[in-house]
Amino acid sequence: MKTKSTITVLVAALAVLSGAMGMTMTGVFSDQGLMTANNKNGATALMTGLSGHLEIEAYSSNGELFAYRQFDNAVVDDGEQCILKLLFATSGTNANSDGRGEYTSTGNGHCTGALTGAWDVIAIGTGNTAVNQVDVKLGTESTGALARGVATEKTWGNLTSGIPQIVMKKTFTADGNAAITESGLFNSTTADVSGMLARNNVDAVKLSNGDSIIITWTFKVGN
Repeated sequence: MKTKSTITVLVAALAVLSGAMGMTMTGVFSDQGLMTANNKNGATALMTGLSGHLEIEAYSSNGELFAYRQFDNAVVDDGEQCILKLLFATSGTNANSDGRGEYTSTGNGHCTGALTGAWDVIAIGTGNTAVNQVDVKLGTESTGALARGVATEKTWGNLTSGIPQIVMKKTFTADGNAAITESGLFNSTTADVSGMLARNNVDAVKLSNGDSIIITWTFKVGN
């Protein structure tokens, strides 16, 4: 029987640094029917203790579900470096007043500056650029009615209710036609800045005026 200890949680958290999120992708549901999807990020599980996924649901203006996507998480280098800062730079001269890591990288380093915002900002986009570990922004981030914003629903799990996890969800409503092909998780509401934790590409979800798309990012620690 596996024990749940501080060491276990630390080891699980450090597994994020590889960018591997162990949730097995299920499939893709679209208006053409149910089909098997490919894992676009090539993510593999290093351990079963840490996993997560991106889920996308699209609804027509009359409330009918017409598209569904689910993929493994893909943590980028910027997010990996920020996780190190959160774990190990929380005291002494390298910590700010609220206790978050403030070790500052220089030059072309990742995760520069203090961590002053939570990774609860969800963005979507229309770019087709392949996911790369050095990404700090989406290929083509959406604006206007589909602009990034803080998750409107955040649900925490713990060892009492099950596996410790955080589920973050946001609904976007289209004011015109758009083909959504990517999503990212950030710690800033300002577009085109660093602070990306994870990014994923998806098969295009085509929205018309009045359609809504629900983006859900999930991270788990435990098994």
